[in-house]
Amino acid sequence: MRKIWCLMVLGALLSGFSAQAEKAPACVKNGVKYGVTSGAFRSEWWNYQERAMSYIDGGCYEPALADIEKAIKLRTALVKKDCDQRRARTYGMWFVDYFGHRGRGIALYHLGRIDEAQKELEFSLSCVESSQAQYYLDLVRKQKIESGQLDKTPPMMEIAYPPNQSYTNQSQLTFKGKALDDTLVKEIWVGSEAVVIPVAEKEVSFEQKLVLSPGWNNFKLRAVDITGKQSSLDWSVFLDQEGPEVSIADIRPLAGAEMEVSGEVLDQAPISRLVFNNREVALQAGRAFTVRLNAAPQWKIFFKASDVAGNSTEGVINLTGGPKGARLFQPAREAGLDNAPGNWPGRPLPEYQTPFSLEMSRKGESAAELAFTELYWNLKERYDTYTDKDPPVIQLRGFRGETTVYFPELYLEGLVSDGSLLKEVSINDKPLLKSQRKNMFFNCILPLKEGANRITIRALDANGNLAEKVIRVFRVVPQVHQLNERLVVSMLPFRQMGQVQEIGVVGYDNLITAIVNQQRFNFVDRSKIEAIVRELKLSAEQLVDPNYTLKVGKMTSAEGMIIGYVKEAPSSIEIYAQLVDVETGTILAEKDAYNQDKSLEALKFLTRGLAIRLRENFPLLEGKVVKLDGKKALLDIGASQKLRPGMKVIFFQEQEIKDADSGLSLGKSTEKLGLGKIIEVYDKMSLVEPEAKAGNIAQNQAVITK
Repeated sequence: MRKIWCLMVLGALLSGFSAQAEKAPACVKNGVKYGVTSGAFRSEWWNYQERAMSYIDGGCYEPALADIEKAIKLRTALVKKDCDQRRARTYGMWFVDYFGHRGRGIALYHLGRIDEAQKELEFSLSCVESSQAQYYLDLVRKQKIESGQLDKTPPMMEIAYPPNQSYTNQSQLTFKGKALDDTLVKEIWVGSEAVVIPVAEKEVSFEQKLVLSPGWNNFKLRAVDITGKQSSLDWSVFLDQEGPEVSIADIRPLAGAEMEVSGEVLDQAPISRLVFNNREVALQAGRAFTVRLNAAPQWKIFFKASDVAGNSTEGVINLTGGPKGARLFQPAREAGLDNAPGNWPGRPLPEYQTPFSLEMSRKGESAAELAFTELYWNLKERYDTYTDKDPPVIQLRGFRGETTVYFPELYLEGLVSDGSLLKEVSINDKPLLKSQRKNMFFNCILPLKEGANRITIRALDANGNLAEKVIRVFRVVPQVHQLNERLVVSMLPFRQMGQVQEIGVVGYDNLITAIVNQQRFNFVDRSKIEAIVRELKLSAEQLVDPNYTLKVGKMTSAEGMIIGYVKEAPSSIEIYAQLVDVETGTILAEKDAYNQDKSLEALKFLTRGLAIRLRENFPLLEGKVVKLDGKKALLDIGASQKLRPGMKVIFFQEQEIKDADSGLSLGKSTEKLGLGKIIEVYDKMSLVEPEAKAGNIAQNQAVITK
């Protein structure tokens, strides 16, 4: 009897709710009914909001406006300050996003009430950022600008870096500049890369990273204002990662310790400076040089050639040897070979290095009459070139057969020389020699992949003699910079929402690809996550419920979870994603993206922009401990760099590794000491609490965000 009574009461309550709910106006588009809710309509603010947004999706704006205004009225009666917000409480522990003013602004825009729409959308954005409000605010402002004919000129662009027609040795370059307009700047493009602009502004500063290829890189820089007017600039940057090639042709002793050195410097980029023994030397015709200098007391010639790209080649010529192929003029005090190089009393004279001994070069000559004259050296040079059967000599600075390094690029310096003319010099089959000469000092930057790298230097002279030197370089990524040290993140399938579901799954797949390609997080394998979701039999609603999502995160040993939804309408798509701390449930970062273009190309652009905004909201930062405060530490990174409470950092120490023989730096290895969690954030500083397992943390200790 009691059971029957309970059922009667429940039925009366349900019929009462149904009676209270006004009959919703019909809205059907392409056979799909709009103005609907996912559950029973209880006449609560969230019911009216959900139905209003469904009406908007179906293009029925009058009933949408009526419902959203009822939602605002009911919401205002419950809270002190009516403001749009994410995760507004409904009842108990249930939350939904409240966007009453955004919805009202959208409905007003479609009904042609532009001024009112702008007011509502701006108020919504003052409460909380949302891509849909930004999108419609731009539509509102565009319509006002066009109707008032306010847009007179296209936007202007000012590029702060790099200069046009400039040279660099950096393979990755950051374009820095700004675009300005008499109305609002909507788009900025650097080549094929678009700058992410959430909402149009009168002036937009930007930084865009680009990867350069060797040689000239040509870019079209383009700015578009809100009405479609655009301007463009052609910009060029030359990537040169090879230092100037220096060849020594003659070294002629003069009076005392005075020497005259001549040769050539060749490079892809203009030479900015040439120095011999701390003396700056001018180039003749942009390549040749002749310099007089004093070689005492070391009897060495130091030189350094630099180009405008930032590369430099330097070397030392020991006057007891000299580079092979250089003509060293030896005026003897007396005729005859008793005064051969090295026998002049008072100072060591340079020895002429050839593949042959002086005895071999005497054949057919009268030793008593032979003198070191200009004629002798010219004849001897021709003879040595003709009879040269030795391969070129390849010398590298600081590298032997196998080397381990800790940096992404290798600075390779060396000397290639031969008794006759060098015909070809290459590194990994890339030509290095710009013109035939007997010797060349070189420098170049070589990108290294992680792990083993084989570098082959080949030299061929005019007589067909070939020399080859192979070095093996093993690149180690320092521990704290490895991907497996980044935050371990699982990404659940996104909830598919809306009455239309056409490309939502594609949007989710594109977002995964965009986020993974950034290599900001250490992602758990997708198949492992999908297996757990199937095992737990999670519904669409549970995919965004922290009670379930955090459980999945813990089962995959993740530190963070990316969860969200894709909402489709006939002519729009919205994607929302948040990064949640698995341990505490705290939202570490959240962003959304909205567009009314559902083409596959537009969808890729949308998801790429969302991935970039998520990464920028969770940046990879490095800093130091500036002060110890009991069990806590103060860091020199803070909110101005988008650091926020709940983020984790790695404490580590660095050690520079040097080659035992040459003393050259091979990079810095890192040792992980432990983890810490940010608990307080200030503008340029933050307070971190080290975990119990962290080692001894000292002042000036290095940190990096996880």
